[in-house]
Amino acid sequence: MTQTGPSDATPRRWSRWRGVVLVVSLALNLLVVGVVATAAMRHHFAPPHGIPQATVVTYARALPEPRRHEIWEATRAERHALRPYRAELKRARAEVRATLVAAPFDAARFKAAHERLLEAEISARKVAHRLFEATALQMTPDERQAFARWQPQAERPFWRRKRSKGHEYDDDGDHSGVPGKPAVTLVPEAPADKK
Repeated sequence: MTQTGPSDATPRRWSRWRGVVLVVSLALNLLVVGVVATAAMRHHFAPPHGIPQATVVTYARALPEPRRHEIWEATRAERHALRPYRAELKRARAEVRATLVAAPFDAARFKAAHERLLEAEISARKVAHRLFEATALQMTPDERQAFARWQPQAERPFWRRKRSKGHEYDDDGDHSGVPGKPAVTLVPEAPADKK
């Protein structure tokens, strides 16, 4: 009796193609998982691009356009006064970097550049404080209170901000919102009155 079924060669060829398709499919899946994981690392697990120092100026930038414009106009002189100090700070940082990579390394030159950087940082900080004061003076009482609630939340890395039933909580579990009210908003509603 002769066999009339498929020959042994056909299943092997099919198995080979099936193996190739499975390997290609696996490679594509790993590629997709890698892309998703990279995006997650950049946007969710990496240090946030958040606010390194939450000041009244960074807060004012988040206010609605009309209020932001009012505050910006009122603090124009202070903001312009800060520009040369920022430029000097940038030059001082560049000088420190240059001394760090210079060959041979000159410790005395590095220390002098580092001291100039400290002086530039202190000078810029003093002028920035005048800007912070001018900005705070332009804010309404509601905006100042909202800033006081916003600042600790804004400086905290996003993965340490916890929510529970519509309320914000600190890391130690202390409730920073008012029970029965919505969570602390990072940007206030449009203010009702000025000062």
